[in-house]
Amino acid sequence: MHSGLAMCLVVGMLLVTSNTGAADEEAVGARPAELGGWFPPSDFYPRYIANPLRPQNALSVMWLADTEIPETGAARTALRLGGSLGIYRWSPPDEPDLGWQLSFEGGFAGQFDLSHSWDNTGWDGFYGLYLSRMLSPEFGFRFGSQHNSSHIGDEYALRTGRQRIHYTREEAIVGAAWTFRPKWTAYTELGWGNGIAGSMTFQLESGLQLISERRYWKGRASRYAALDLRTYEETDWSIRATAQAGYWIPVANRTPVHRIAVEVGSGRSVMGQFLWENETWVGVGWYYDW
Repeated sequence: MHSGLAMCLVVGMLLVTSNTGAADEEAVGARPAELGGWFPPSDFYPRYIANPLRPQNALSVMWLADTEIPETGAARTALRLGGSLGIYRWSPPDEPDLGWQLSFEGGFAGQFDLSHSWDNTGWDGFYGLYLSRMLSPEFGFRFGSQHNSSHIGDEYALRTGRQRIHYTREEAIVGAAWTFRPKWTAYTELGWGNGIAGSMTFQLESGLQLISERRYWKGRASRYAALDLRTYEETDWSIRATAQAGYWIPVANRTPVHRIAVEVGSGRSVMGQFLWENETWVGVGWYYDW
């Protein structure tokens, strides 16, 4: 329902934009037409870097200092796949970093137990449709619909007898991000939707991140640090805190970015099948956003 509403709003906006541009071109002395384009090469709304359930590509090794998930080892491999695709951007004349953009995101996040023959413990699949609005190069907001479906690993289920719970979260979201000083970015996002047994609950995410100037590896890399906090009403407002620090290596001047980072996390498990279990971990890995 949320995805359909968002799509109707976007289609209407595109039609209005198209008609306005045509009228401006025909009018004598009119201001330049707004710029609209399919599949923009970059995002202009900031990504929440340390969010472990954000679509991205990553391969890391995790060491568990503490876990409440039964019959699992102290080391895992985490695999994340996915990315963001810009569909359409509408911008004012001579201001390509302002305006509206429709984007689709999709991804996978799974964990594999190194102490049990690399068995898959659990994984989540997620996707979302978002409409973002940049009011200035420093401030913007977005709203949309996102889906998260969690699954228990087959090998883990066979070994332990644990059954998959029906946990699929479909929610509407609204978020805002502000860049200041000028390398810091703060953000917050509120989601509301169904989760456990169809109950309608809220979740709140906030974070702070810093990307330095490119002064490493002959000007090709920056250092970065990011903190992401997420709390869920469905689990009595349990909090998961995740932090990353490392090197930020852009691909030329485009959106794709390589990251080499250390990640530290504590709180509700990243895997939706274990939403009632807490974990504390340290990981080292390679990340790639596109």
